[in-house]
Amino acid sequence: MLEIKTGKPKYKEISKFPSVKKDIALVVDKEVDSLSLAKAIKKACGSNLKDVEVFDVYEGAGVDRGKKSLAYSLTFSSQDKTLTDEEINPLLEKIVELTGKEFGAILRS
Repeated sequence: MLEIKTGKPKYKEISKFPSVKKDIALVVDKEVDSLSLAKAIKKACGSNLKDVEVFDVYEGAGVDRGKKSLAYSLTFSSQDKTLTDEEINPLLEKIVELTGKEFGAILRS
């Protein structure tokens, strides 16, 4: 039988400001899984990062043997304002720095 939950419903207010999408591709060892890297990306960005989705895994020309490229679509949003490139770019730099330390990741050019 289904359980009935009681109590106050929980919700998150939707921002009235538009979100900003950015893509980033990182080259890592083949053994690194995309979920672990996504968690590190979230850790680097904090609360303004609303969504992380892997959209491409590539191995081949342009990527060293034993490595792979993981590309992520990042969605940034704030409840207070529309985020600018000047606010988001330092977060992208933090991603590269943190994932580099934790996974040996480098930004794919």
